[in-house]
Amino acid sequence: MSAESFRLPHEYRVATTRIGGFAFTILLLSFGALLPLWSDKEFASSTKGIGSLLILGFCLLVIVGAARAATVVTAEGVRVRGMIRRRRLAWSEIKEFRKEPNPNAHMGRGAPKFFTYALRHDGRKVQLPYVDDKHVVVDREVARLLALLEEHRGATD
Repeated sequence: MSAESFRLPHEYRVATTRIGGFAFTILLLSFGALLPLWSDKEFASSTKGIGSLLILGFCLLVIVGAARAATVVTAEGVRVRGMIRRRRLAWSEIKEFRKEPNPNAHMGRGAPKFFTYALRHDGRKVQLPYVDDKHVVVDREVARLLALLEEHRGATD
């Protein structure tokens, strides 16, 4: 597969329609966590308020983090933005891209069966968010990424 059919920069991220459902689920679960806190009469109202703010703040952090997470492929390399951490991988740092099975796929109904990783020359793997079988056709995207890697590796050698 040629890298020419792949426009740069290219971004992999969650669909905005999925974020709404995810946010609803997280907020519903947070209210389930808040219920015992608010029904217990031994906690002071200030403790209940602080606990509520902490739980809702954490939920908001998770929702915003999931919405911002992305894999961005550029002419310079691959940028990976997770929920907390950001990484930049230059093309020269990447040995290959590989599809691997998700060992926890059996845990959840909506869990991807395969993830995509960028393998670095030092042996470390970096998971590429949203380059999985729930969001893209993994084999096609791995082939595109490998074609881009070959193209850019040839330009830098």
